[in-house]
Amino acid sequence: MLLSLFIILPLIVGVFMLLMKGQKPQKWFGAFVAGALIALFFSISCKESGLENFYQTQWFHFNNIKTYFALNASGLGGLMLILSNFTYLALFIYLSTTKQKYTNTFYGLLLITLAGLNGVFLAHDLILFYFFWELVLIPVYFLIGLFGLGKDKLRINMIFFLYTIFGSMFMLGGIVYIGFFLKPVSFLLEDVQQVTAAAYTTNTALALLFLIAFVIKIPIFPFHTWQPTIYKTSPTPLTVVLSALMAKMGLFAIVTWYLGLFPEISHLFKYIIYIAIIGLVYASLIALSANNVKKIIAYSSIAHLALIFVSLFSELSNGITGAYFQMFSHGLVVLGLWLCVDVMEKKYHLTDIKSISGLAKINPTLSILFMIFCLANVALPLTSSFIGEFMMLSALFIYNPIICVIACLGVILSAVYTLRLSSALLFGEVKNIKHKDLKKNSFGPIAVLAVLAIIIIVLGVYPAPIFNFLAH
Repeated sequence: MLLSLFIILPLIVGVFMLLMKGQKPQKWFGAFVAGALIALFFSISCKESGLENFYQTQWFHFNNIKTYFALNASGLGGLMLILSNFTYLALFIYLSTTKQKYTNTFYGLLLITLAGLNGVFLAHDLILFYFFWELVLIPVYFLIGLFGLGKDKLRINMIFFLYTIFGSMFMLGGIVYIGFFLKPVSFLLEDVQQVTAAAYTTNTALALLFLIAFVIKIPIFPFHTWQPTIYKTSPTPLTVVLSALMAKMGLFAIVTWYLGLFPEISHLFKYIIYIAIIGLVYASLIALSANNVKKIIAYSSIAHLALIFVSLFSELSNGITGAYFQMFSHGLVVLGLWLCVDVMEKKYHLTDIKSISGLAKINPTLSILFMIFCLANVALPLTSSFIGEFMMLSALFIYNPIICVIACLGVILSAVYTLRLSSALLFGEVKNIKHKDLKKNSFGPIAVLAVLAIIIIVLGVYPAPIFNFLAH
């Protein structure tokens, strides 16, 4: 029953904040919710009995098939649950210490999104998973439409909505087919696994329906085109959620609901890893040629997610565990990068790599923190990204040396475009930084960034807690 609080609590507080339209923004509500959920998770996990990590009660019937409100917080789902709530905790504390003028409607929609994200990572029933998968899209659609940036936000928002709905319709078709033709005892993961394993021929097309839905959400080339534009259009807090968490929905779904339901069939579609690895290099080259800072980070994220996706198909425990670890690490790193960019936008009017320079001379504290996140982005040893990336590349070398070589090319390009970004902003002569912008840093945002940087370094030196969690 306690696991349901991860969905109910942010949902109730989110709806409550939507009703507080005209009142002073209650920024701390989100931080309290996320902090309480993190404390609840660790209180559950620390108990000797593992029974609290699973909750199940009957929901309704579909075509005489039982559907359960079933939640499971073990393994990768539990790790993603920690990531989502920690990201929200850091994000709301950051927003609470800045002067950004978002309304209670904005914060309420963010919390409803958190309820959906937690539901996706906890769901152990296919219908329940689909319900939360779609629930996430609704508040995000309104967040972009109401608070997005630029004149084209409505058009870009519609493209994003159509892309994701297009993929969801494929998955819905697959679920309906399972319900009417395969007829499992229930829609619980293990019951659906039994019927999908029995019908090999018909399930080939069925597996493809699920795969399309998931690669759009990650996104994997060539289904990636919605992502960079929506990142540029979204306000930074939403960009953090999209980049650090919503992309992980697709990867989590690949592990649990694609490879989990179709382990014998999935090898028929392994050619997609060749498309993904090409997309990795393509995204890296775009990031290398781009000048807009948000565009660089967006395409960098596409490249890193593509490497994780490919590693999940390596069929080697080292590569799969490394991919899980990297999913967590990538969320922390992009969170740090986006928050640093937000500080630079608000304080120094940053837009592209040519808009400012010499920041290290003006603001060394922010520059050091930004550089730590940049070095983590290129998987420098002693950062968390190095652990996962090394494990993934070593597994890919055993699986297919050619794919590993191409992936290493992406790693090299990552170092080039990330150092190009950091060098342009931090070093050289001071440019376009006005005297009024030379005031001291606010303590709150710097404290949040410092904690993130410390966690990234600690996990890079001592990653055992993550591996121990995944092992149970």
